[in-house]
Amino acid sequence: MTSLIDIREDGHVHTRLCNHAVGEMEEYVQQAVERGLTTLVFLEHLETEIRYQPRSWLDDADFALYFREGERLKQQYREVIDIKLGVETGYNPEAAEAIRRRLARYPVERVGLSCHFHRHGDVHLNLLSRRRQSLDQLAAIGADAVVTAYFAALTEAVATLDCDVLCHLDAVLRHLPGIRFNDDHRRQIGELLDAMQAHSVALEINTSGFDYRGTPFPAGWIVTEALRRNIPLRAGSDAHHPAEVGRHFKRLPDLLAVLPA
Repeated sequence: MTSLIDIREDGHVHTRLCNHAVGEMEEYVQQAVERGLTTLVFLEHLETEIRYQPRSWLDDADFALYFREGERLKQQYREVIDIKLGVETGYNPEAAEAIRRRLARYPVERVGLSCHFHRHGDVHLNLLSRRRQSLDQLAAIGADAVVTAYFAALTEAVATLDCDVLCHLDAVLRHLPGIRFNDDHRRQIGELLDAMQAHSVALEINTSGFDYRGTPFPAGWIVTEALRRNIPLRAGSDAHHPAEVGRHFKRLPDLLAVLPA
């Protein structure tokens, strides 16, 4: 553990239940134990009133299995590792009340916040997908407009939902070549961080970014701005395979140590 982040906790892993990861829950627990972690947080995908195929989140039956198996693992490994059962809640501005109702139904121990989809007509487009069809349609809409809507949605979500941590803040359109944030986007990020500070929402340092672009999500300047606001940091691997649990965590202390003051 450093003074800035606890690298003994992986606060963001997925399993086969989300339909785009692999591995059983217990395999993730075993990997976390092998890597010497003290805490593992499952953060399975929850989306509400999203029209997109193939489904990349859990339905009610999946969540029933998730919490049942999660409770079994919590008991079985209670002397070895602390397991928490959470959700990564994708924000849909048209379904805020429905999201709150769903969260109230589940025994959720941590709520991660994200925004994976952009409404386009009668369907939703995946903002983090590498699928060519989604990327082409999002590019046709205009990257600047899509990014503007993304940050506006996250800022609204922080003020609307009871959440604990904001996930992969700047990963929007991560597969679109040449994506850049303009001055208005940087202003929006500042407003988003202000909202996180006001609502006591932590910032995830998502180490999957090392594999996508050589640095975590979000960029260093965003982390610096978060620290200036005394926003706490949480490490998350965003693992979609057991082998990815805790990936690149040992790189975080050195990376954070050289952030500009």
